Amino acid sequence: MVLKHNVRGGVPSPYPRFLFHGLRSAQLISAIIVSGIMAYFIHYLRLESIPIPWTFIVLFAVSLSTIVALTVTICLYNFTYLAPSFNLALNGSTSVLWAMGFAMLSWSIRKSHVLARQCTGKEFGGEAEAGVCRDYKALWAMALCGAVSTFAALALDISTQRKTTHRGIYAMPEDDKAAHKFNTELKSIPTIRVRSQGYDIPREQSPAMTGSEPTWQQPEEDIAYHNRYGAEEEIHAPAEIDDHNRLLQ
Repeated sequence: MVLKHNVRGGVPSPYPRFLFHGLRSAQLISAIIVSGIMAYFIHYLRLESIPIPWTFIVLFAVSLSTIVALTVTICLYNFTYLAPSFNLALNGSTSVLWAMGFAMLSWSIRKSHVLARQCTGKEFGGEAEAGVCRDYKALWAMALCGAVSTFAALALDISTQRKTTHRGIYAMPEDDKAAHKFNTELKSIPTIRVRSQGYDIPREQSPAMTGSEPTWQQPEEDIAYHNRYGAEEEIHAPAEIDDHNRLLQ
């Protein structure tokens, strides 16, 4: 399969460029930070032979899947064409996982009141515990950012999908400078004006003005007989033909 460099995939992308990349950047940053914190927690929990909570598993899975989905879709966006329906399916599935992971994380820390407390060694009884507190706050904030940005990207997918499929009309991207330049040049080309009165009537069929209303003149028909040499021949009556035959006898 031959991949061509995208003038947005050979087909103009229907996504608004800055909003599209802004939401994707927020998703990517959130997913990287969440996956890093989850990898750190899971590593030390395994060293201590402590069971891994389902909250960590869900958040680690959704962060990794978000990174993979963003990598696949940016390749499609740059080299082929990113269909809004395909991106809608990916963001729809990851948004459900982000919402689930964020809800589970909020439920798990609600009793400890980590978000309302200061992450100091005096407050938690040690610097290690204070570090875990800071990690939990960063994890909660990035999980919230990931969930919000993914839902916003899902809303953008729905809006873009509706615009591209509305009565089959193509919507020109607002930030596509090349398309707008071409559209401006196209409008500047002078149009050819056509006479509203229509075509002139042929001369042989032109109306002759007789009185108040025009009457149509039909062209005269040539009813004379022509031989193969182009000369006209007279049409003889039956009596003349009989006299000619008697002379020959």
